[in-house]
Amino acid sequence: MIKIFPNNFIFFSLLLLIKFNPSFSQQEATLHFMNSLPQVSYNNPAFFPRYKYSIGLPGSSVAASYSNNGFSYNDLAVKQGDSVIVDLNKLHKALANNNYITTTAQADIFRFSMKVTARLYLTYNLTQKIYNREMLPKSLFGIFSEGTGTFVGDNVTISPQVETTAYLESALGAGYKINKRLTLGMRFKLLKGEVNITTNKSTVNLAVGNNYELTATADINAKTSGIHNLDSADYKFEDHWRDYLNNTGFGFDVGATYCFFDRLTVGLSLLDIGQIKWKNDLYGYSLDPATANYTFEGIELQEILNGNDQYLQAQSDSLEKKFKFKQGRIRSYTTPLPSKIYLSGNYQIKRNFTAGVLFFAEKFRGRFSAGGTASLNKDFGRTFSASLSYTVAQQSFNNLGLGMSLNLAPIQLYLVSDHALITDINNIKLFNIRVGMNIVFGWDKSEEKQPFPSAKKEK
Repeated sequence: MIKIFPNNFIFFSLLLLIKFNPSFSQQEATLHFMNSLPQVSYNNPAFFPRYKYSIGLPGSSVAASYSNNGFSYNDLAVKQGDSVIVDLNKLHKALANNNYITTTAQADIFRFSMKVTARLYLTYNLTQKIYNREMLPKSLFGIFSEGTGTFVGDNVTISPQVETTAYLESALGAGYKINKRLTLGMRFKLLKGEVNITTNKSTVNLAVGNNYELTATADINAKTSGIHNLDSADYKFEDHWRDYLNNTGFGFDVGATYCFFDRLTVGLSLLDIGQIKWKNDLYGYSLDPATANYTFEGIELQEILNGNDQYLQAQSDSLEKKFKFKQGRIRSYTTPLPSKIYLSGNYQIKRNFTAGVLFFAEKFRGRFSAGGTASLNKDFGRTFSASLSYTVAQQSFNNLGLGMSLNLAPIQLYLVSDHALITDINNIKLFNIRVGMNIVFGWDKSEEKQPFPSAKKEK
């Protein structure tokens, strides 16, 4: 009989059956130097915005981001004449060993800030945040692009990872000028977790025998909170929303600025230091390698030609039975926040015109990702503020950013992005945007000439 052995399509179908795939933080660099916006204190609680008072209502600040350290659209698609084809070999060469795809979203529900005295600035925000990160190993795409032939007599281990978190943040912060040089800031956060999916272990081993038979073995362990009950037909969220308040966590931000001389100010901040404890609707999903294993020797072509639908159904049922997730209730668990660090220098070239440099990084579950930004920032009187930036991050070098705020007090409209000047959309590896409208009062004249001019009068 004629057999068709596993090819790329079979591999892809198999992984779809066994991969736990739920239907999350990119730093904002351009925002860091736009002190016309009250949101600048999100990057460093020691920053004093130019407006003494501000209010943010629902939707006043909406932000989203995407980053991919591995590949862009041009690494996958190749144009041939009038058609576009997928080039898996080109994609495989462009990939990093571990490819992290991160998406985030956040929206302010309410925000308030005020300059109480020349030394003290207070902030409060209630913000919805979502973070999603997936890691796809290069070896996974190697199978797709090269097929099974190059893996005969060898094993390939694939370890995809997923981390999804949605939570509500309530934060109270304060910045205080210790003296004319030093300002310190801190923000305390009460966190209410809503949904979480975490893969503690996710390993799939693929072994290709000398006769091209494929043996797949899976060892997967995932924890979830707030997900399982949503699949129940008789579950009504409006009757159980209070349950989602049981997931409680705490966090904090800390920051400082130091004015070395009249024109140069250096800032340092550590953000999102904390964790959430999950207690609501806890379920674990797992595959045991002792049972989640299957050897696929190929497809009987004659059975397909004879129209034997039951043959293909039997193959599918065997895979589904072997790789069916075992699920059950689990104990409470904790997950950390993606912590971040910002180190910046801001030099005042002339009145209302500054140049800034920024180093930023994120540390999350053993991975450290970093980047840098150079920025020029200008206030055109009190009416219009602008920032132009260039950022290098996630192995991406084509990131020209732009920030603009139209200050028509009491209304302020703004848009900020690290990749706003898109010259080649097909090569994008990172993108973020923040837009909104603030209610603002009291442009602070004391901040116009030097970083801390009013502080010089202090004793």
